[in-house]
Amino acid sequence: MKTIILLLCLISFAPFAVHAQWIRHKSEAKLAQMTPAQHVDEWVKEQRHHRFYLEDEQGDLIRKYIMLDGTKAVPRLTEYINQYNPLPFRKVGTKQHVKYEACEMMLDWIDNFAVRLRASEEGRRAINALERSVERMNTAGYAVKNGEYSWTHSFIEVSKINLEEAKGINSTDDAIKDSFRLEYEIVLSEADLLDFSNYLTDRYPEYPSWSERMLVKDDSQLNGVGVPVQIVVLKKPERYYEAYLEFKKTK
Repeated sequence: MKTIILLLCLISFAPFAVHAQWIRHKSEAKLAQMTPAQHVDEWVKEQRHHRFYLEDEQGDLIRKYIMLDGTKAVPRLTEYINQYNPLPFRKVGTKQHVKYEACEMMLDWIDNFAVRLRASEEGRRAINALERSVERMNTAGYAVKNGEYSWTHSFIEVSKINLEEAKGINSTDDAIKDSFRLEYEIVLSEADLLDFSNYLTDRYPEYPSWSERMLVKDDSQLNGVGVPVQIVVLKKPERYYEAYLEFKKTK
């Protein structure tokens, strides 16, 4: 659902891409010398100017360093989140909106691919900042859907999903659940998955970084035309399974 909403948002923002300005990219050697806060500033600048240039790989390079920074980058991201003022008459594509979206997106990446936000004080402050931003959007009327598609409504829906995932089960946990079912024939309920997620967050907060993921066909689930659906699973589920066996002993 979140992916569909994000795609709709990108479609609605596309007309603004023609106004993007060219900026000189920093070399990887230069990025390697920058502080976590500077990496975040560079990420925000890149998103402001080149967010629709899909062939531009600079954003991926900056994201790589922010993933390595982990929680060290979170305070600066939180500053940007706190600065967002979702006025009801604000137009899509404004600098403040793009800054917020870029930092919310990066917090979501950190939580899903580097380290769980709720495991650290810095991360919990970021989650609180996201929660307050959603409250400000509600006050500004973003929760009201005007017409068939409303970018403000879609925007707050994505923020709500990201906030809910940061507080509990995220896409890493979903990949664990599907991997266990396919690889080990272990079926986790939502309650069991949340308990295991809390266990991992408490003892191994970096667990989202343990394995890359991949798409596979799940023959046990068919779509409307009888074709197996594709799901995301872990490339290397073994470490998660070992942690699960530890978790079961605590129960």
